[in-house]
Amino acid sequence: MAGTYDETFTDTVVARALRQMVWQRLEHTFRHSKRVLELGCGTGEDAVRLALGGIQVVAADPSVRMIQVARRKAHLHDCEQRIEFHCLDMEALGPALDGDIYDGVFSNFGAVNCVRDLPALVADIAARLAPGAPLVWVVMGRHVPWEWVWYLARAEWNKAWRRLGKGGVKWRGLQISYPTPAELARLLRPHFAVNRAAALGFALPPSYAAGWLGRSPRLLAGLTRLERLAQRWSVFARLSDHYIIEATRL
Repeated sequence: MAGTYDETFTDTVVARALRQMVWQRLEHTFRHSKRVLELGCGTGEDAVRLALGGIQVVAADPSVRMIQVARRKAHLHDCEQRIEFHCLDMEALGPALDGDIYDGVFSNFGAVNCVRDLPALVADIAARLAPGAPLVWVVMGRHVPWEWVWYLARAEWNKAWRRLGKGGVKWRGLQISYPTPAELARLLRPHFAVNRAAALGFALPPSYAAGWLGRSPRLLAGLTRLERLAQRWSVFARLSDHYIIEATRL
């Protein structure tokens, strides 16, 4: 996906709108952080943003090609000296990053949904964070009305309900799980105090269903305002394509 990821997702109007909301939370949450670990950095869009804000980023991704694209992007923005890239699975952080302690951890747009053992990842990450360090994860949700409507209208029944299956779904050799905000909060709580869960993709449709928004700037602006409003109430996090969960290391 590395060669087309920015074209098909990062640079779409809905992804830009959603990422701006994530960046606002990152800038608020990591304003006192000096060194942050990013899980599943993809093409480096968020690592570059954090680095340009003066934060030292250790960015990990299992895809060699994603890391290559991210390195080029960091070079173009003249911030590669503040980003340390590692080609790693999230389940294999130990050998490469042993002994490192971070001021925060971040993961965007569903990377943690690809982890086989979330409780083990939570424990591993907790051991690498200083007390009081923030965690910000953007996770794909389970119950997505936009997805149901989009695929049911096309009579694609299996796709409409795919996130509801027990154990998630198999995709490109991965097992993708969809924890609800409440389930993820329970997994985090042995090590973290959960501060906030907010919708991301409640009013705005998923990127695969949003091509028409590029031709409707007024509608895009209206749905973006509704999206920001929905973030005030955690109940909408249970009904969105993604949700933002924020926590603090105990």
